[in-house]
Amino acid sequence: MKNIIILNLTRMGDLIQSTALFKKIKLIYPESRVKLIISKEFEEIAPFLPYVDEIKPIDVTGLSELLKANNFDLTIDVLKALADMFDGILQVNYDLAVNLSHDEFSVYFLYILNSLKNIGISVNREGTIISNDEMIAYIFSAVKNRKVSVLNLVDLYERTIKTNKTQNKQHVNKIYLDTKKIDEEHDGNKEFEVLKKYGIEESDNIVSFAIGASTELKKWRYDYFAELAKMFLNGDIKTKVVLLGAKYDVKAGGFIESIVANERLINLTGKTSVADLVYIVRRSNLLITHDTGTMHIGVAVGTKLIVIYTGNVGFLETGPYAENRLLVIPDIGCFPCDFNLKCLNPVCQGLIKPEYIYDMSLMVLEKENDYAQKLSDYKNSGIIPYLSRFDSKKFIDYLPAVKIKLNFKDLKLKILKLSLEHYYEGDFWKIDENEIELFLDCFEGIEYNLSLDIKEELKSVEKLIALCKRGMSETKKMINLALKDPFNSKKIEEYTCKIKSIDFELKYLSSVYDDLSLFNQIHVINQNSSVSYDLFGFALDSLKNYSMYKLQLNIFKKVSLIFLDKIKNL
Repeated sequence: MKNIIILNLTRMGDLIQSTALFKKIKLIYPESRVKLIISKEFEEIAPFLPYVDEIKPIDVTGLSELLKANNFDLTIDVLKALADMFDGILQVNYDLAVNLSHDEFSVYFLYILNSLKNIGISVNREGTIISNDEMIAYIFSAVKNRKVSVLNLVDLYERTIKTNKTQNKQHVNKIYLDTKKIDEEHDGNKEFEVLKKYGIEESDNIVSFAIGASTELKKWRYDYFAELAKMFLNGDIKTKVVLLGAKYDVKAGGFIESIVANERLINLTGKTSVADLVYIVRRSNLLITHDTGTMHIGVAVGTKLIVIYTGNVGFLETGPYAENRLLVIPDIGCFPCDFNLKCLNPVCQGLIKPEYIYDMSLMVLEKENDYAQKLSDYKNSGIIPYLSRFDSKKFIDYLPAVKIKLNFKDLKLKILKLSLEHYYEGDFWKIDENEIELFLDCFEGIEYNLSLDIKEELKSVEKLIALCKRGMSETKKMINLALKDPFNSKKIEEYTCKIKSIDFELKYLSSVYDDLSLFNQIHVINQNSSVSYDLFGFALDSLKNYSMYKLQLNIFKKVSLIFLDKIKNL
């Protein structure tokens, strides 16, 4: 693998989470040259992204606006913009092309490249969206139902590049930002210059608040931020509180500043570049944040942090990718709420009190790793603190730090997560029961008889497995037909109709449960991703897809049965 190109047109946080993949590529293919294509909107983060040799920003937003202005006709202006955008990209023959995006524009990227191997979402010649990688198929399926998005994006990105047996399943359990290049350009004084510009002294204890988020539901209350700032500023005269946010957070920053009215509060909302933001976060003794790009910056530069979760953000998917980081979520049944929901009464934002975050902040600041025991004080407080860890399969995991009752939702998510981990790591039947016991140790009792619910779902699992077996049987008949009588149109139509009928039954039956629906969506993408246009190839691909579907369901079944046995003791 000499020439590798990667496309990631998503958000700044996603770019930072991609750095584990960049590192892995360099570990496996140290001689490779990696070109990264990003959205011009996030060009400022580019100098900090390590393990890539070239970064090319493209103006996707500008192209979209130009297309709309020209009624999507390929005018001279549009063609010129496309030529400029892909200048220097299409002329290269790539050994590997990776698409980490999942929008309408990016699916054509792999289609038009000259590459020997593709990984990611693309289109076939009929225009159907396809995936040629199992991790990307999962990502594309999970975004359709975020309630069952249980694997962290970093783990998914990193595992798009597979290791062979001699490489012993290397995993890069870290994300990176590199300031070396910028430091060298400023003779090592860049951080000093940034901090001095904003009135931050070497002796100051800096607590930064990242008050922004992509939606209102994901934001903590601004009056709570103000109360928290007062607590810090009243506690230590060397402490300064720094407000961080984008231009759309300026009004909120001004509101907090007016309430606190203290010269040691530094309001930087809408004022910092991304480069300045990186240095301020790195200098901070503590970062208190929502699940944002700023949070991922904090993780990448090693800053202590506390992440506050409200609204529709799922911490399993995008939580802090480092061990022993503290997450605070509301103890309320509707969290996280569905995406695109307009909540008229966001109770969750009020449950996480400022005094809770202040007390936890002192724990985090005083003790690097030994504050989990103190978190037990928050039992029945309206919140649940979680701590991050890497599990035995080297996936990031988040466990409650207080004893709570086990509910059906949390149990199902854990069963799904462990099932997927064992499937993607290839350890299909050696289920790690220590992980199950460690998870169950976080709970005291169950909310109701979960056993009956799990057993009821397993009945559907058995029916789905039986349907997969039928699908395998029909595709085997089709393979025999392709070998012996490939022009028998009557038989071909008969088998094709049976396969379509089986796929419809699979979709219908799995739709009752979100986790089973995820497995089915992966199967649908795999079925649509067949690259064969002859009867034998199509049948062989279908046989493989039904076999994979059946394997996933059987692993899910085995993990569920182990849980059924062990929750008897709760």
